[in-house]
Amino acid sequence: MAFTYLYKRRIGPWGLVARVTLDVQRIDEPPREGRRIDDSHVWWLPPQQIAAMDEKWMAFGLGLVVGQLDALREGADALLVRVEDWEVPMLTDYQEEVAAAAVIECLRENCGIDGVDIGPTFDRERNRYRFTWD
Repeated sequence: MAFTYLYKRRIGPWGLVARVTLDVQRIDEPPREGRRIDDSHVWWLPPQQIAAMDEKWMAFGLGLVVGQLDALREGADALLVRVEDWEVPMLTDYQEEVAAAAVIECLRENCGIDGVDIGPTFDRERNRYRFTWD
């Protein structure tokens, strides 16, 4: 079942906005084009034509919660997280780290994945958001 999450944060003079749609499924066999997360039984597929940095940050975010995702297999051979859609409606208010944050928050809201405190803060001196990944 697919679900969509709108990630929105505004702390400083500008905000961060992104929309992600994920489909999480138990599967018997991972897809050939799938990307394995670490040495787990969890695989993921990014959307077509995603920017390389967005893909990198999504993989980072999934890696932070891979243990909890693996637990969702419930006896299946593998779990597949398919990113069906990725949209950044306001490019001027964007940092690549949002890809990781949006995926984690979507999984938290829709799959009960917990335990990662993203903790965005705004660094006025650098005019950038900073993320902690605890």
